[in-house]
Amino acid sequence: MLGKQILAGICGVAILAKLLFIIISPVKWVGLVEGFLGHTAVIWAVYLVLIIITGYYVFSSVDLIDLAVVMLFTSLLIGVTLIPYYAALLKLGGEIATQGLGQAWLAMVIWGALAVAVLYRVFTPQK
Repeated sequence: MLGKQILAGICGVAILAKLLFIIISPVKWVGLVEGFLGHTAVIWAVYLVLIIITGYYVFSSVDLIDLAVVMLFTSLLIGVTLIPYYAALLKLGGEIATQGLGQAWLAMVIWGALAVAVLYRVFTPQK
């Protein structure tokens, strides 16, 4: 339980810090993000480690159906956040379609596996 509380606390602090940073100085925020994005190998490694750590806690203590509902909520919240930027998103979508989805293969595998697991859980009778 303590591990989940630590991760939740880090999440809450990170969200509030990000929101404050964006409100106070959006230009500096963009500069900071650009600086981080210059180190893609490090970002990949950090994200993979964080996925493994949070995945351990999520899959060992949260029902898959509850996880799917939380992911749906989060996806909808992200969608509402991005609606005002639809023109930029359409441009980004065009760039992604031009370059192909091959660069996002890992995320697609994870999303696909989660979707299959959720559907299996939904449609398999419980013992």
